[in-house]
Amino acid sequence: MEDFGDRYGSRFTNLVDSRASGREFEFDQVLLMPTAAGYRALVEQARTEINPRIMKYLSLRWSEGAIENLSFFAMAAAVYARSVSDPPLNIDVGRVLLRTVAFCNRRCVNRKGAGAGSSCRLALNRENHHLPKCIKIPRDIAAILGCLKRYIATGKAASLLDAMDVRRAMEVKVDPGSDFVPATSC
Repeated sequence: MEDFGDRYGSRFTNLVDSRASGREFEFDQVLLMPTAAGYRALVEQARTEINPRIMKYLSLRWSEGAIENLSFFAMAAAVYARSVSDPPLNIDVGRVLLRTVAFCNRRCVNRKGAGAGSSCRLALNRENHHLPKCIKIPRDIAAILGCLKRYIATGKAASLLDAMDVRRAMEVKVDPGSDFVPATSC
C-alpha cells in the first residue's frame, strides 16, 4: 500500500514559534493534530508561559491530563497567532484557560432540572470538573484554530480577515416568511 507521505510529499508540517521561543512544533497534515513530539513540546511551552498562580488555580479545578489537553490547543493557537498570522496577535494561554474554566463553572453551577446529571460536577459529585462535557473553547480562539487547521493542511497562512470573508461568502440566509407554518407529522 502506498504511503500518503510518499505520494503527496511530506505528511508533516512544522509550526515555528519565530517571534518568541524559536521552537518548532510538528503537526500531522492528515489528522490536523500535533505528532506526539509536537504535542509534548506544546504542553511544555504552555507550562513555561502560563503564570504560576493561574496554573495553581487550574490544577485545583482540573486534572493534570485535562490541563494538558486544553493547554496544547491554546498554545498552538497562540503560536500561530503571534508567528504566522498577519497581523500578529498576542494570546495569553493562561487567560484562555481561565475563561474556559469560568464557562465550565457557570454551566455546572446553573445546571438544574432534567438532564442535570450531565453536568460535570454533578456527574463526579465533587469539585473537580469532568472533561469534555463542559468545555467550550472561547470564540476568539476558535477562529484562530480554524486558521491553524488550514495552515496545517495546506502549509499556507490564512489571516483572520480572509477566514471571516470566506465564512460570510458561504453563509446561506433563509427567510421562511411570517406566514410559514411547518407541517408536523406527529
